[in-house]
Amino acid sequence: MAARGAHITPNVEVKPSLFEVLAADSLNVTFYPAIKRVVDFLATAKPTVFGGLVRYYDEFYLLFNSFVQGYYIRRYGGSLAEIFYGLTRTSLRSKTFTTNDRNWSFIVLVLVPYAIRKLEKLCDRWKEDYENGRHVSTNRQLLCRMLPYAKACYESVKLIHYVSYLANVTQTHAPSLRILGLGLTYLPEEEESWSFKDMLHGKVKVAAILSTGLLRCLELSAFFLQFIEWWQTEANIGDLSKLPIPDAPELDANAVKYADVCPICLQKQIIPTALSVSGYVYCYRCIVTHLQSEGRCPVTKYPATVNDLIGIYSGDDE
Repeated sequence: MAARGAHITPNVEVKPSLFEVLAADSLNVTFYPAIKRVVDFLATAKPTVFGGLVRYYDEFYLLFNSFVQGYYIRRYGGSLAEIFYGLTRTSLRSKTFTTNDRNWSFIVLVLVPYAIRKLEKLCDRWKEDYENGRHVSTNRQLLCRMLPYAKACYESVKLIHYVSYLANVTQTHAPSLRILGLGLTYLPEEEESWSFKDMLHGKVKVAAILSTGLLRCLELSAFFLQFIEWWQTEANIGDLSKLPIPDAPELDANAVKYADVCPICLQKQIIPTALSVSGYVYCYRCIVTHLQSEGRCPVTKYPATVNDLIGIYSGDDE
């Protein structure tokens, strides 16, 4: 763990510093966009194989996050990011971590972020429909207007908690932990359950070896994510975990079929417009109408919006 390597002497203070808890929060937020960057890269390189991951990425990440966070909460009493920094959760009242605390922590760490992301995407779609003249109910319009204010209020409450935690006024730094009645403390040192000698003598099950190896890989991945974030912040390179642009995929049957015609009207494209998520070229009016009603590429079925359209200009254009 990062904190174990950083401290030469045992920690006397039970309460972690603000910088440690913020580092754990930052790492936890990093996982979603970093893994999505990898999924986008794979889908661009092999759209027929990994295209479904792009369309259902939120559900894929929900399963991945449920497995990882569920294990760390059950085994160590904290999220992967918290355990990586040598922190664990404990009740502010009983100084224990009960099954009820585990269940609520899992809901807050896994299910609540998933629900918020889905709500934000719904609001973005409703806002786009309203701007394009489509009917949107009054309740949906109100929700779209209130969501930014709700997020701003939550960020303000988080800031107040940070200041209070730094001033030793409160024992928890996050509103979610305060609601659950939990705080963060240092993870106690624990001996390894098996050694390489035990493995060579066949005293350890293969499943235990694979499980430990997988979890160590996750922790190392967390370290490299933090390193990449620091490196790109220092070098001003750009987005986190930026990957190289892959080579264009090989042409499939649909690419040959729709080489010179719009895949929707099957006529020569009028105002040729490419859809960036798939690369197919359509008539501007055809693809805009289709995206407003369906929200996905007509050929590949990848999710898309009008913001993914790119105009194509040739030398013949005035």
